[in-house]
Amino acid sequence: MTGQPADPHAVIAFLSLLAFHVAHILEEILGGFVVLHRLGLVPFAVLNWILFCIPVVLFYFWLVGRRWARRASVLYAGVMVLNGLGHNLLTLATGRYIDGYAGGFSGIGLAVSGIVLARSLLREDHGRAARP
Repeated sequence: MTGQPADPHAVIAFLSLLAFHVAHILEEILGGFVVLHRLGLVPFAVLNWILFCIPVVLFYFWLVGRRWARRASVLYAGVMVLNGLGHNLLTLATGRYIDGYAGGFSGIGLAVSGIVLARSLLREDHGRAARP
């Protein structure tokens, strides 16, 4: 544990990314994301619930100062950036949003807030390393 309080900007960025993550799951369900059709609603919802709980746990452990959680959260942010960009690129490439690659609108929020969170966490990590 570091004992350092979390950067308020990073907290807002993390909460923003979590909110976009929930919006993204809902957009995938409402838009008929292609994976939803292959898995079915219940398995898709359960899988996404598990995948959402992981960053919530990371958020908690990052708040209490666990270094591993900060590093894992940077990874989470990066995956969400790729997720958001991927939905948009696949929608553009295929021309299919409904019953295709739904998730692009919230994907923009995932990409932006993911970049902001990753930068905040990396800056926080760099700032702690520079202190005596």
